[in-house]
Amino acid sequence: MAAVLKGSFYLLGRYRKHVDLVHVSARHMSSKTQVGFVGLGNMGNPMAKNLLKHGYPVVATDVFPEFCKEVQELGAQIVDNPAEVADKADRIITMLPSSPNVIDVYTGPNGILKKVKKGSLLIDSSTIDPAVSKEMAAAAEKQGAVFMDAPVSGGKVFLTSCSPSPGDGQRVRRLDQYLTITKYD
Repeated sequence: MAAVLKGSFYLLGRYRKHVDLVHVSARHMSSKTQVGFVGLGNMGNPMAKNLLKHGYPVVATDVFPEFCKEVQELGAQIVDNPAEVADKADRIITMLPSSPNVIDVYTGPNGILKKVKKGSLLIDSSTIDPAVSKEMAAAAEKQGAVFMDAPVSGGKVFLTSCSPSPGDGQRVRRLDQYLTITKYD
């Protein structure tokens, strides 16, 4: 855990000139806000389970209903599509296999952006084309949400692209919280 904390803090530290960063430990979080999770396959399943293990209420979905069973048995609320996740949570993590899947989950007919709340934090941990991440960030911004690209690579999560403005310090702190918790034990 220390390695991920150090790694995510280092990468986020690159943005110090734009935002005031404060390291937040999972043990010191005072509230457990519901987290949305889309994509419960090989990578997303253990990430969602770690959120549940740390006491976060999770609302989740996957295109393959059988992938939802395990996290549902651990207490996650399962919904039918990404739009329903966005309707119930303002912090959403996506872990999807490809760029076309990300585009569909965010902008499709039942996509997250159909029901996203203003001020929502959208964390994409899919390893996809950076151009798609930029496209999703622009689409989210039009809806008043913040999209952050934090792909998983080699079992570690990295923040690779976001443009935090001075008012985004709290969002970056929330991102660091979820990246710390969702890592593999």
